[in-house]
Amino acid sequence: MIEFSKLTLLDKMFELGFEFAVPDVLFDEELIDLGVYSRQDLIDFGLGVESLDSEGVGVALEFQCNRPTLSLVDAFALAFAKSQGWNLLTEDRTMRRGAQSDAIRQMGVLWIINNMMDVGVLAAQEVLIALELMHNSPRCPVTQSE
Repeated sequence: MIEFSKLTLLDKMFELGFEFAVPDVLFDEELIDLGVYSRQDLIDFGLGVESLDSEGVGVALEFQCNRPTLSLVDAFALAFAKSQGWNLLTEDRTMRRGAQSDAIRQMGVLWIINNMMDVGVLAAQEVLIALELMHNSPRCPVTQSE
């Protein structure tokens, strides 16, 4: 969501008809600087904010113990996806590796953009602009070395 907020496409992401949800700790701790969007906008767009039950918290803590490079918030996101049987939407390499090793299906920004183009939420020209902006970003995963 942070990537889409930088591109001012966050509202468009919610036009896809998918259900997007995050654990409450991620909502409270990570989704702070969303550019032109507020956290209330996310709720208004339809973002679900849910709490992990005690078993889910235990899974999150286990994730973090087994993968010390994961932040607690990232561990909660992995545990949330696993407990719900949902896909994980992330560009973070550490989270993607954790998801793969725990058989959690993960999707990235390109998957969302592809869906936006497929259903007509974004025109081809808008996709090209978004991809160019992402590629030119210093935080672009494609331009970073492993």
